[in-house]
Amino acid sequence: MRLFIAVQLPQNMLDALAETQALLRDTVRGRFVGSNLFHVTVAFLGEVDCMRIPEVTAALEEGCRGHEAFETRLTHLGSFGKPRYCTVWQGFDSTLKATGAWSDLAKDVRKAVKAAGFSFDDKSFVPHVTLMRNANIEKLGELPMPVSAQGIISQVTLFKSDLSGPFPVYEEIDSVELIS
Repeated sequence: MRLFIAVQLPQNMLDALAETQALLRDTVRGRFVGSNLFHVTVAFLGEVDCMRIPEVTAALEEGCRGHEAFETRLTHLGSFGKPRYCTVWQGFDSTLKATGAWSDLAKDVRKAVKAAGFSFDDKSFVPHVTLMRNANIEKLGELPMPVSAQGIISQVTLFKSDLSGPFPVYEEIDSVELIS
């Protein structure tokens, strides 16, 4: 089964992301991510034998141990890839406190997952929410000003990803609440 670990966002942030997508619809062509799929990926594990789920959940719990819930803010838009076929995303504030909370959480979860014997896409962690794929921003100049929202990050979740249908379906397998 295809697995990934991600941070779930509070409803007000999900609403702001949907509003930002509405702004993008007026100016950018591409494939929009369903608002029910918004999350911040911490570690993408890929195909994992279902018999190993208890090991993954134990690693998730270990990686989250001692981490407190933290406040952050949705801020800027960015993109990965070439302007003609890129991924458009919305990022979070870059204050030292928020950046440290994001990076420390990701580092510890990834370390625990690796120690448990799982491999994952270990690209540098950049906290962001994907809004569009295959976007063409080549002639745009600059992306519109996104809708901002502030919220508390308090939960990290192990998801199963099913890509067999016309749209991705994410199913929550287990979650860990951060210390509040």
